[in-house]
Amino acid sequence: MIRYKTNGLTLDELRQAAQIQIQELPQGFLSSLGEKPLELIFAHVARSPLGIMVLAVEENTGKVVGYVFGSLDTGKLYKEFLLKRTFQAIRYFAPKLLSWQRIKKALETLLYPVKKQSQQDKSGAELLDLAVITSYHGTGVAQQLFKNFVEECRLRGVKAFEIPTTEGLERAHRFYEKMGARRVGSVEVHNGKKTYIYQYNIQEEL
Repeated sequence: MIRYKTNGLTLDELRQAAQIQIQELPQGFLSSLGEKPLELIFAHVARSPLGIMVLAVEENTGKVVGYVFGSLDTGKLYKEFLLKRTFQAIRYFAPKLLSWQRIKKALETLLYPVKKQSQQDKSGAELLDLAVITSYHGTGVAQQLFKNFVEECRLRGVKAFEIPTTEGLERAHRFYEKMGARRVGSVEVHNGKKTYIYQYNIQEEL
């Protein structure tokens, strides 16, 4: 049986989630940073009032099989992370940012909320990442993680959220469209590659 957790997340569980990111989304910038920096980011998201983190955990083994995370305001979440975890960030991130290419990608990622807002005049809640281990693909875990994220947004008074998804990730595009999100625009986060912006409107329960 799978349990979906939003509170009381342990460092071991967040470490497992970081490992899933690296295994299932190896092409992403976050994965390239390695386990320790990712664990630091995930821990901040899980504990910040601006963050939303949901884990799918096997009840009998404690194994994390999937996660979803997002923010109520991505720009503010990034600023909060840099201010509150400055020394940890320097310790873990500096060795990973020795090449100009990685520094450039890091800056592009940090500037993404500003670029998106200036191009679309929108800001607010976002689903930033969702991943499930391969052996659980097609079992409904991803759908349930998405639904739990929606419910967390609803509880925090969010009426709609956006989902930035990299060009070329057709499987992810189909999944979000199946869940009811619609494409509303695009933004170029990293030079030469578009990020499509999906929007999901949370229906008020009658």
